Amino acid sequence: MTDASPFPRTSAALRAALEGYGIRPQRQHGQNFLTDPNAVDAIVRDAEVGPGDRVIEVGTGPGLLTHALVEAGAAVVSFDIDPEIQRFAREQRSWPDDVRFETTDVLAGKHTLAPLFADCFDGAPQVKLVSNLPYSAATPILLGVLSLPLPPARLVVMIQEEVGEKLLAEVGERAYGAPSVSVGLKATGRILRRFGPQVFWPRPRVRSALLELQPIRPSALEPGEHGPFGSFVTALFTRRRKVLSTALRAAVPRLGAEQARATLAAVGIDPTARAESVAPKDLLALFRSSPR
Repeated sequence: MTDASPFPRTSAALRAALEGYGIRPQRQHGQNFLTDPNAVDAIVRDAEVGPGDRVIEVGTGPGLLTHALVEAGAAVVSFDIDPEIQRFAREQRSWPDDVRFETTDVLAGKHTLAPLFADCFDGAPQVKLVSNLPYSAATPILLGVLSLPLPPARLVVMIQEEVGEKLLAEVGERAYGAPSVSVGLKATGRILRRFGPQVFWPRPRVRSALLELQPIRPSALEPGEHGPFGSFVTALFTRRRKVLSTALRAAVPRLGAEQARATLAAVGIDPTARAESVAPKDLLALFRSSPR
């Protein structure tokens, strides 16, 4: 679609407009505004956004990505916790009727999605999550969305590069941990692009990555297992230097030493192994075999 709107579509113009409004990135909100139009256009292309798509965006920011999604033909619901930056975005152009702005936190707790946000994902085949996620909240947002009964068809999000590598890490790799296990059971993924700090204002001290996740359907986890399994795996990896017979007893206090070893042996896991050497499907089997 031809970009015929007056939206400030260069880094210099967007930053000048922000400064004209007296808006500066707020540290308490973890704000690093995406101001590079080439990076934004690449995100929209990689997400394959087009007419008929419904896109959920977390982190409206100055609205540059929101604008590009709309120009590609998508209906958009955009969330931001900061009313001032979202007011700025709203005033930069005339938005179509199928664009909605919500000024609220998408997390209701440390690991819980806000109902208003979760309700946006109703299982329609063309729903996508396309966002420049706040670094500090990226992991709980992504794991929460992947745990929904009907997650979106596709998630394409800008996150900290190191976090992206952890989410996609495979068994035996140094970055492999509890988030890797959850993602490994719930989605297939890849890093589409990597970006330096120059595409943001202010420039972060880390590099960023554009991560794609495609949920596995049906999910390997039952609806009631997501939260308890996440807590179980986190407990094991908190003690990642301990052998699993010891880590399992910490995760499931009811288990004695002999019972822990027997539980591990029953699912084919060496009791002297460590969590970082066990595949996600085997950790799920261990979870299901452990008393709760």
